[in-house]
Amino acid sequence: MKKMEKNIEYTDQSHIYTTSYIRNSKAIGVLWGVFTICFAIINIVVFIQPQWIGDTQDSKGTGYFGLWMRCTVGPAGGPPDCQGKLDDFASLLNTPSKAATILVGLSVVLTLLCVCTMLLFFFFHSSTVFHMAGSMQLLSSKLSALNVWGCACN
Repeated sequence: MKKMEKNIEYTDQSHIYTTSYIRNSKAIGVLWGVFTICFAIINIVVFIQPQWIGDTQDSKGTGYFGLWMRCTVGPAGGPPDCQGKLDDFASLLNTPSKAATILVGLSVVLTLLCVCTMLLFFFFHSSTVFHMAGSMQLLSSKLSALNVWGCACN
């Protein structure tokens, strides 16, 4: 039984399924790559952004803090006074914020490596690249979850 679909000749039903599977797997691979890049951007913003929690109208003081930086604003307005630097680990607020900085930093590095492994599609089989990228994403998510769990315990 021969069937024509978009100028492709199929000799049996298994060829139809194979062609459909290959077409769908490429689309899933592209989506995975796009979502990986989006996750990397979000992860980088979380790591760099100093304004995680800030003041409100009812706050006693003004200021904000992030993962590794905390800033206070004087009563006259003026520029914020910020403490905490990534290159000076002793300037971080306490041990939980140091641990959170390390965990989120490792998660960012793994996510960026995962984006770079997408280039390996040119050199390796797609299943090998998907296994490598999936393993890195799983480890990155475990680091982020460990960070959330560790912050909730303190």
